[in-house]
Amino acid sequence: MSPATIDRRFEQRGPLARDGTELDVVIVGISSESFKTAPDPYPFPRHYYARAIHNLNKLGTKVIGIDLVFDIPVYQDPAQDQTLYTMIKEAGNVVLAGIIRGIERRGEAEAVIVQEEDTFGNIFFTADSSLGFVNMRRDPDGVIRRYPVTMLTHGGVRMLPSFGTAIINRYDGRDPLSQPNILDDTFILGERTIPRISETTNINYYGPSGTFTQFDLIDVIDDETFTTLDEIRYGVDLDIFYDFVETNPFNDKVVLIGPLYPESQDLHPVPVHPQGSPDFNEMYGVEIHANMIQTMIDDNYLIAPPTTTNAVIVILTAFVIFMLISIIKAIKYRHQYLLEFLAIILTAGAIYLIFSIGDWYFINKNIILPVTGPVASVILGYFGSAIHQYLTERRQKEIVKSIFSHYVSPAIVTELLSDPEKLQLGGEKKELTVLFSDIAGFTSISEGLQPEKLVELLNEYLDAMTDIIIRNKGTLDKYEGDAIMAFWGAPVSLHDHALHACMSALQMQNALKELRSVQRSGKKHLEMHVRIGINTGEMIVGNMGGKERFDYTVIGDSVNLGARLETANKKYGTNIIISENTYKHVNDLVIVRELDAIVVKGKTQITRIYELIGMRDDGIADSERQKVQLYNDGIKLYRDRRWEEAIDHFTELTSRYPDDIPCRIYLERAQQYRDNPPPDDWDGITVMESK
Repeated sequence: MSPATIDRRFEQRGPLARDGTELDVVIVGISSESFKTAPDPYPFPRHYYARAIHNLNKLGTKVIGIDLVFDIPVYQDPAQDQTLYTMIKEAGNVVLAGIIRGIERRGEAEAVIVQEEDTFGNIFFTADSSLGFVNMRRDPDGVIRRYPVTMLTHGGVRMLPSFGTAIINRYDGRDPLSQPNILDDTFILGERTIPRISETTNINYYGPSGTFTQFDLIDVIDDETFTTLDEIRYGVDLDIFYDFVETNPFNDKVVLIGPLYPESQDLHPVPVHPQGSPDFNEMYGVEIHANMIQTMIDDNYLIAPPTTTNAVIVILTAFVIFMLISIIKAIKYRHQYLLEFLAIILTAGAIYLIFSIGDWYFINKNIILPVTGPVASVILGYFGSAIHQYLTERRQKEIVKSIFSHYVSPAIVTELLSDPEKLQLGGEKKELTVLFSDIAGFTSISEGLQPEKLVELLNEYLDAMTDIIIRNKGTLDKYEGDAIMAFWGAPVSLHDHALHACMSALQMQNALKELRSVQRSGKKHLEMHVRIGINTGEMIVGNMGGKERFDYTVIGDSVNLGARLETANKKYGTNIIISENTYKHVNDLVIVRELDAIVVKGKTQITRIYELIGMRDDGIADSERQKVQLYNDGIKLYRDRRWEEAIDHFTELTSRYPDDIPCRIYLERAQQYRDNPPPDDWDGITVMESK
């Protein structure tokens, strides 16, 4: 438990007593004023203290504690010692100060006792064995916050009570040397239960120096039998002691006699100070004893929870903060810095709450709740959640990188790494565009090549096609032999996914022109042709498979249609077929010609299909544009039921373009409908079924 936090709580609480007269302990001090009025120099003759005991007992003092160590006799005047010895013995309510020499206690270091006498440094101990040691217990920073209750003396042979404990023994009517019963966390002293911290207990300071009522020793002994310097100087008998008879501030009180002057070397740092004066945090030893004695009289102890309780508080605090911060950081919000700011506010608020709770319990319940540990646990919880978030994001990035580094462009991988939430692990329904491609007649090609040449050919082809897909922001789904499956719009959303798929298909066909006649096997040139099908629609995308092995892929009817369009190229003798949905996304940007309307087997919805010729801004040859225009003119004649004109038109086209299968298909259909006209509600569409 940090000493600084305890000091702060004393400051927050302020003094417990506004008026020293409320307290049960009074101090009779030896001060600079005493030196000015005493007729004898300091150290004072010991009959001064005998006279003080006598006068205080005349006023009904309950216990007198003398915080002075009389370690050697007065050899020049033995009568002084005898006078004090007799007074102590007759009074029966005096407690003397003893000292265990050679003790220097800081922190929890063990005491080292290098010398000890039977009288514990006080020659008057034998008067009635009323004595307690006045050794102070300092914290590592030199401040006195705890007070010894008892201590083992020379080699652990004997236990001696502290000065305050001995006075409380007198106060309660016990033998001054009575020892407490020491339990795990308490001292049991008669009917009193004192919280235990090693051999000490916390001092509940009632206020800064000066809180307890103080009187001067010379004033207490100034009766008709004593003459002060002031009385000699002015020739007047002041007899100040008799002023106390009228007010009697000592009746039934504990009176401590001790030094109150700086040169006494009995001034110690303490955790309390006058309001607004933090530098004045020193207190005389006799005042420290007064604070501890008053604490014991009032049973007003500061209680520190057990270590196990502190540990539970720390662990629970760290867990709660970690969870709360983690929940906040897990929220996905556009302005992520605001969430981080909220997390910092929560952390600061938690720290403030800990201090506030600690202050409240200290002020109202005298309980010293741990503050440093919980505050550290809050900070640990904050940084722990940050580390957890970092490790989680790092793990997500590793997953993303391992899954997608070979299947998407570096730009997409970078985007996913910067925002892994764009990757929806598991199934998600989205509108995407899918592409299927396949090498026409690949079986025949493969049969004419050696295995190593086949692999070389296939790798070169797949490498070129994959580069195009990835360059156009596509996601490579899989290879199946010579077939390629790819899609656009996931894992990173792409608003023009259909356009990028069409661009990829056209670029793939252009790349094939460079590959043709370059791939060789012996003296033969390989003429590879690729069929491509493209469809746009809703499909399920996500990681699919088992727990240990899965693929990021797409499934659904829209995916199946894309595969069907690829195979439909064989029927129409085309290279690229796109669906009606795809065409709707790109109709202003591409040049197409309508091929047909199909119904996929098992479905009822009619889908128009188009051959993708090129991009409008790609500079397509005028002859190709003319061919498309002539084809569309023939389709218009066909749908207007102008059979003869349509037949003549397509006959001319087939003679001009003998390899164009769609022209031959519509020529045959026009001839068929001329001989067997369709019904009146015919809409110009002939539905072809596709598996």
